[in-house]
Amino acid sequence: MGNESDLWKRTLKVLSFDSRVDGVYDAIIVPLKQVHCDRKQIILEARDTYSLNILKGNDLNSIISEALNSVNGAPITLNFVLKGDTKSINSTKISAARSRDDEGENSSNLTEAYSFKNFIVGDCNRFAHASAVAVANNPGSRQRNPFFLWGNSGLGKTHLIKAIGYEIQSNNDDIKVLYTTCESFLDAFIHCRMGDDYDAFRKKYRSVDVLIIDDIQALIGKTETINEFFNTFEALSAEGKQIIITSDKAPSNLIEFDDRIRSRFQSGILIDIQPPDFETRKAIFLSKIENDGLTVSDDIVNYVCENITNNVREIEGAYKTVTSYMAVSNGVIDLETTKALLMPLISPSSKKKVTPEMIINSVSKYYDISEEDMTSTKRNAQVAVARNVAMYLMRDILDYTHDRIGKYFGGRKHSTVINSINNIDDDPELKREAEEIKKRING
Repeated sequence: MGNESDLWKRTLKVLSFDSRVDGVYDAIIVPLKQVHCDRKQIILEARDTYSLNILKGNDLNSIISEALNSVNGAPITLNFVLKGDTKSINSTKISAARSRDDEGENSSNLTEAYSFKNFIVGDCNRFAHASAVAVANNPGSRQRNPFFLWGNSGLGKTHLIKAIGYEIQSNNDDIKVLYTTCESFLDAFIHCRMGDDYDAFRKKYRSVDVLIIDDIQALIGKTETINEFFNTFEALSAEGKQIIITSDKAPSNLIEFDDRIRSRFQSGILIDIQPPDFETRKAIFLSKIENDGLTVSDDIVNYVCENITNNVREIEGAYKTVTSYMAVSNGVIDLETTKALLMPLISPSSKKKVTPEMIINSVSKYYDISEEDMTSTKRNAQVAVARNVAMYLMRDILDYTHDRIGKYFGGRKHSTVINSINNIDDDPELKREAEEIKKRING
């Protein structure tokens, strides 16, 4: 553990190399002032309310805590206060100390920041979320053990499995939960071999009731560690203990693991988590805005969520970029500035991925008709025109079948969709308007 007086200075150097804070490092993090630090806690002073709200967001708070713990060499409680708020500083010292004394070190690595209530549910992850809740409510159930969650990086796998652990831990005082990354498991195994202390290693991982291990693919090529993990898996399974695993691939595609391990992975429930759809991306972005107490225009929110499409992590990066600019511009940002800021995150060489939601949203704005009216049963002329144009564009841009298009508009029959599209083809003025909207969508 280093010198407490310069803990924040040393942590700043570490954070300067962390790409996750590039957008907020100079504007939000560097101005922070260390106003208190002892063996148990550190209090940092933010220069204004806007910065304080950003800092208290789950993501940035976690990143700074991670860096502080690393530099400090041991877990330390992090708190933020507003500049000049002496009363808060004093009360924070007391409450943080009491909390640490009462709870002790959180050996499971689980916090409320990653809970079910903070997880945004959409069509892309609804089944994964429901299955995770089922595991949390009944850990050790044979039907869901192991619980194997797989998908590309940045889709929310870690959040979901931590939420399982947090829920179990919160509702069951007698159940011991441990979350660990595969890298940490590997490091611990290497250290136990160096010190020839297998008993301590096995006690840590085999004495738990719920073992959550993240990114199992990190064990590829580590033969001895794989064998140790297999033995740990078997020991826990034999006692009916819950095992939760994530990977970037389905078990059948983890060909570097031998058949015995892959068959164990496939003996429980396998869930894949998909990239977020437009509605989920927008819900995630809006939840961050609400949590940080900010105001961002609908045009900017829609632009971000229409163009940042790969994963949740990229949405978070876009959010940090936008809000870091707002931090140095008195909370003001316009759409053109947003486009310029996010240009590095949007590949100029790739065609923008158009979704049905984008089409409905663009048509809605063009005709000044709500999206709800367009997908409702309303039949007045203005709504019907907008609906027909949206159907036309889905056929023209996405090449969707008539039945598929009908599902986006209250389950309309394919004959109705065909008639709506023909109405646009037969009307030069409406077709011109449709082409104008199409240009706006392709931007």
